[in-house]
Amino acid sequence: MKTLSRIAVVLVGLAVLLAVPVAVHMYLPGVAGAQGGAKIWKDSDSKAADPPKQAVVISSFAELVKKASPAVVNISFERTFSMPWGGKRVNPFGGGPFHDFFERYFGEMPREFKNKGLGSGFIINPEGYVVTNNHVIEKADRVVVKLKDDDREFVAKVIGRDPKTDVALIKIDVGKALPVLPLGDSDKMEVGDWVVAIGNPLGLSHTVTKGIVSFKGRKEIRPGGPGGYYDFIQTDAPINPGNSGGPLLNIQGEVIGVNDAIAGDAQNIGFAIPINMVKTIIPSLREHGKVVRSWLGVQIQPVSEELADSFGMKKAEGALISEVVTDGPAEKAGVKPGDVILEFNGKRIARADDLPWLASNAGVGADATVKVFRDGKEKEFKVRLGELPEGAAKAVGAPGKSEGIGVTVRSVPADVASGLRLKSGKGVLVSNVDDDSRAAAAGLQLGDVILKINDRETNSPGEFTGALGAVKKGAIVRMLVRRGEGNVFLAFKKE
Repeated sequence: MKTLSRIAVVLVGLAVLLAVPVAVHMYLPGVAGAQGGAKIWKDSDSKAADPPKQAVVISSFAELVKKASPAVVNISFERTFSMPWGGKRVNPFGGGPFHDFFERYFGEMPREFKNKGLGSGFIINPEGYVVTNNHVIEKADRVVVKLKDDDREFVAKVIGRDPKTDVALIKIDVGKALPVLPLGDSDKMEVGDWVVAIGNPLGLSHTVTKGIVSFKGRKEIRPGGPGGYYDFIQTDAPINPGNSGGPLLNIQGEVIGVNDAIAGDAQNIGFAIPINMVKTIIPSLREHGKVVRSWLGVQIQPVSEELADSFGMKKAEGALISEVVTDGPAEKAGVKPGDVILEFNGKRIARADDLPWLASNAGVGADATVKVFRDGKEKEFKVRLGELPEGAAKAVGAPGKSEGIGVTVRSVPADVASGLRLKSGKGVLVSNVDDDSRAAAAGLQLGDVILKINDRETNSPGEFTGALGAVKKGAIVRMLVRRGEGNVFLAFKKE
């Protein structure tokens, strides 16, 4: 019985060992060439990209780091800034003790100064193509890439950059095939998955940190300001200044993100650009030096609960069109201001900021199917997309929550109408908004021009009063407002 018991214990032990997943399955980066036209990176194989989502015992990240580190590079850059106050100063002191003092400290000021900085990057092609952040190399006079294996430095050529995603592609000529990092599938990453960051934080070469995916699809973080495309992977893997442009890796050693930003007032809250987003723009950066994007020709905003109620929608979702560009793709297809885009090419638009990225990557000249909510019904339109013009507006910020109406209006002066690119006689100018009113809480501001109330035009103070009077107490007041050179919808309940 004792012998049988010992055998049973051994068998159970073996079963437990076999049941534990492999600690870390490594992908050895190979020599990757251009595959399928403009594709210049190496994708991971499908098996490595689909690890079992079970508990993983990790004893060390050492093998991962050994394989990945040679393809991670340090980047240094130098920028020159002109000084408007530089040059020779006129000495107001003709002599005396202050003359020499002025000449020494103020007589000759530098006309320019140089700023140096550090960043990171990673090699995606053996010919020397390197991915990094746009903000690392933007406006740099000189970009230098340092390799890990032999510490050699090479001046890099900027192939292309994209400020809207903060991605840049640079190239170094080494004369031999370089190690590369395979690009993974960021869509397959889940919150809680292990990740590793490698980079050059604070000049500390090839520093390795680890953590997990804390959140996916973080769009509210906008380090580059409005007009960019944001869909960050959030991680608690420590990221510091100098990590910018370096890889965020899964435990197979595949790049799933490009480290981009940190929350400066927090501990270990960092953000990486999903590698699937990067993959879509690398070919354009290589071919054109920039990203050529498609364009729907609309200005959008989020749908608040009040706006959804005013349109008769069951829930607040989609992208509300506040303005349609004259003769733009959407207008030619029949799309109108006040339409709420629910789907784009079959993909549901849960929130307004889901739309710009989809519309910009559908392809210039492509026919897109746009499903909108209009007058209580869903309608579909075929839109032939144009090319996104430089500086085209795509969205405005969400209006504040609404609470009151206390508004004074007057006719729009001709000079104001001209400055806002409005036709003469259109709308009424807001000359006062009570601070504690629902209109103020909804976001209405002094200087706004109210064009419509609940689809009724308000081209005079009388029309404004009539349109407002037609809204019953407790019902939604929906205003179409001209602000600057764009339109925005505001909504609130009438007391």
